[in-house]
Amino acid sequence: MQDRPLKYLHIAFIVCLILYATVQVLKFIEHSANSFIFNYLNDLLVIPIVAFICLNALWYLKKDFSIRLSIISLISLTLLYSVYFEIYLPNHHERYTADVWDVVCYITGALMFYVLQKLP
Repeated sequence: MQDRPLKYLHIAFIVCLILYATVQVLKFIEHSANSFIFNYLNDLLVIPIVAFICLNALWYLKKDFSIRLSIISLISLTLLYSVYFEIYLPNHHERYTADVWDVVCYITGALMFYVLQKLP
């Protein structure tokens, strides 16, 4: 099987995972941090992380490294996260709150992923 393409996307995925884990550790040890870091950074990272996993699953199943996620696929993923985490969950669980800035972060993350998968 040939080497996986999209070197920059792989690097971005690893950076996203490290940032996500760092935020989780900071929350766990109850470290105070900038409100953006605790409230929005993971929302910015989630779509690229999930999209990357989905893309790798497609590559594995189809055995075709030329496959890229379409803008429609990324819009669908972003809508799914937006509806579930910003509409459904806030109405059913006290822990969740609806926030339009979370949706902005999901969209920004999807755009980042789309651009990164276009790079060589």
